Amino acid sequence: MESSDDEKDGVLEGYIPKELSYGLAANGTKFVDEVLNGQNESCLENFRMDKHVFYKLCDILQAKGLLRHTNRIKIEEQLAIFMFIIGHNLRTRAVQELFRYSGETISRHFNNVLNAIMAISLDFFEPPVLDIPPEILEDGRFYPYFQDCVGAVDGIHIPVMVGVDEQGPFRNKSGFLSQNVLAACSLDLKFHYILAGWEGSAADLRVLNSALTRRNKLQIPEGITILQYSLK
Repeated sequence: MESSDDEKDGVLEGYIPKELSYGLAANGTKFVDEVLNGQNESCLENFRMDKHVFYKLCDILQAKGLLRHTNRIKIEEQLAIFMFIIGHNLRTRAVQELFRYSGETISRHFNNVLNAIMAISLDFFEPPVLDIPPEILEDGRFYPYFQDCVGAVDGIHIPVMVGVDEQGPFRNKSGFLSQNVLAACSLDLKFHYILAGWEGSAADLRVLNSALTRRNKLQIPEGITILQYSLK
C-alpha cells in the first residue's frame, strides 16, 4: 500500500514561485531536513511556523495516533507538504516539483494531515460561550424572543464573469450572471462564515443545505451550529 511513496515525477516547469525555487533539493526528505536543520527563519518562510511549534505539532499528531511514519515519508515531511501547500497557496502539481512525489502521494498525505488537524481542532479551540449577546439582552424588541440567537445567515448574489459556454447555470432569476453566496455574521456585524461558489441559478435552500452538509464533513459536534463553530 505504501509503494506509491516511491513514485517520482519528472520536474514540472513554472509552478514553484521564484522566491522559493532557490532551495530546490534532490527530494522532499532532503528539503525538509535542510529547512528543519537550518535557521528558524527558514522554517517560518517555508512552513509558516517556528521550528519548535512544528516539532510540537508533529509530536501531538503522532501521540494521538492521527499520523504515522510510512516507509518513505516521515510525519515531519507529511506536515511539511501540508504547510507548504496552504502556506504558499500552491497547487498539488507545483509541490510535486519540490518534493519529487506523485500527485496521488502529495494529495493523499495532504488529506491525511488535514483530517488529523481537524480531529485535534476542538482540543485547542474552545466552543463559544453561549451568553446572551448584549445586542439582544438590552433590546426589548429581541429579548427574550431571540435570547439563543448568535448571529444571522443570509444569501447575496455577487456578479461574476464566466465563459460563454458556462453562463447558463450562473444566470439568476433577475437575468444577470452571479454567484449565490451564503454568509453568516455575528450580532456585532462581523462575518464568521462564507460559502461561495454556487451558481446564481441555485436556490437559497440548496446553498444552505450545502453548508449543512459541510458541517458533517467538518465533524462539528451536535448542538453547535455552523456559525457557533466558526466563532471559535
